[in-house]
Amino acid sequence: MSGDGGGPPRLGFEVLALCLVSLLCFCNLAIFYGFYNYLEHLNIDPALRGPLLALEPLTALALRPYLSTRLTLGNSVAAMGLGIGLAVLALASYPVATAAPALAAVRVLHGAGYVILASGLMTAFTHLIPPGRVAQAYGLLSLTTLLPSALMPPFVEAVTPHLPGPGWAYAMAAPLMLVTAPLLLPVARKVRALLVELAPGQDARPGWSEVLRGLKAPGVRTLLAGQLLLISGHTIVYFFMKSWALHIGAGNPGLFFTCVNLSTIAVRVLGMEQLDRLNPARTTGLALLFLAGLVPMFSLAESEAALLGLAVPFGAALGLMMPLVNAAMYRVSPEHLRAANANLLLVALDAGFILGPVIGGHMLAAGASLPLLFTVCGGVLLLGGLCVLPVARQTPAQGKAA
Repeated sequence: MSGDGGGPPRLGFEVLALCLVSLLCFCNLAIFYGFYNYLEHLNIDPALRGPLLALEPLTALALRPYLSTRLTLGNSVAAMGLGIGLAVLALASYPVATAAPALAAVRVLHGAGYVILASGLMTAFTHLIPPGRVAQAYGLLSLTTLLPSALMPPFVEAVTPHLPGPGWAYAMAAPLMLVTAPLLLPVARKVRALLVELAPGQDARPGWSEVLRGLKAPGVRTLLAGQLLLISGHTIVYFFMKSWALHIGAGNPGLFFTCVNLSTIAVRVLGMEQLDRLNPARTTGLALLFLAGLVPMFSLAESEAALLGLAVPFGAALGLMMPLVNAAMYRVSPEHLRAANANLLLVALDAGFILGPVIGGHMLAAGASLPLLFTVCGGVLLLGGLCVLPVARQTPAQGKAA
């Protein structure tokens, strides 16, 4: 469907269906905010709790590069169906997996289900979004990763006392994942129609050699590096901000994250129609440089009010960058490698979620202070901005998207 005034086509129903699938997928991840406490409840060896927490993202990190070379538009819906099945099986197994070996198997199964579903979704998504709505589409998709973290924890806390045990809160998400299956039907119809229109070989599966050659395309590697540094810096703040909030006597450390999420959501909702008018690489690079100066200022906040005041611009910058780095990668990637490169951005995201906490944990264990950690985080974000800014020459601002 065309946009108003002869603009680019609006987002189709199948794109919105994929966003809803993503929302339900991240709902099943958001309920694991208290998984460490659940492991304590099961009397799991403290030395094994960290590895059990990390097994799911590590599985995703290990599988995603392989999936990038196996997934195509033609098999993306089948991959999503497989991912849903594995995730449902894993979620249903949590109440009966009470020993460390069984939990390890379930975590690997859960990570595999998540990454196959998410990678298949991203492959279909990159083919189905209208070219003139790229940043807007990614902005909407990225909202689906934020809302569950705001909605699911209070819901889980409310229902858990009424369940046979805390592990059943995870099993409760299995039926929620089954709801995603009917949403794949309109996506499958659109994919079949699109496959008929594609030129021969356009849906060919890229091999590893082709993906590696694609990394040499101008801007691809620097955007991957920028994404890794962005997520690493973000996770340092995410995992260690509570300690600083408690240090300065904040009454509710969670309010920092509430302010960040609300600011991020506000930017994406209010500015969604304008995202495609921006130069995605330039905006991302400048926002990273802004955060490089902002994050060290967290250590200057000596009251909860001051910290919450800094949370608002922090969230606003994140709200701009997350969809725009995807839009920049879309713009610089060869057409047949857009889906593969979008999944490589997710590899960088997985790696950042591991690298950030490792940097922070090692620094604090070595005796570093939280203000020093925030300063190092600023340096990480500065490097990210310097990586991304040169790509701006390849991603000029476009005309009006509406």
